[in-house]
Amino acid sequence: MKKLFFLTAILVLTQSCNKTSNIDLLAGYWEISSVSLEGNELKNYPFTNTVDYFEFNEKNSGFRKKVKPKMDGNFNITMHQIDFKLFISNGRKIIEYGKGNNFKEEIIKLDSLNLFIENNEGYIYKYKRFTPKNYLDG
Repeated sequence: MKKLFFLTAILVLTQSCNKTSNIDLLAGYWEISSVSLEGNELKNYPFTNTVDYFEFNEKNSGFRKKVKPKMDGNFNITMHQIDFKLFISNGRKIIEYGKGNNFKEEIIKLDSLNLFIENNEGYIYKYKRFTPKNYLDG
């Protein structure tokens, strides 16, 4: 009986870890893979030449920037950058961009490999974790 309880506890703990709410996973590079609306995929991105980079501090304010991967594993940095503030409201993870009455997006899924963001119009942007690669080193 103790073994069954122990195994059940481990299973529950494992499942809750898979549904992490750890917002720190947002930091880093993300490559868009698709956009959908109401369950219908509108656009699939088999390849894109830009990657979204998220960076924020312990006060949950930061920026989102477009970067372009290079063959040597580095990036060309674009001028496009937008500041944001992260917060949790009623269990929802919200990214609020800009100052004043700008726009908000909700993080609906976040784990070490996947990021799904929904905007206020219902579009869901699906990203996968991007890892820079050096193609010049044989």
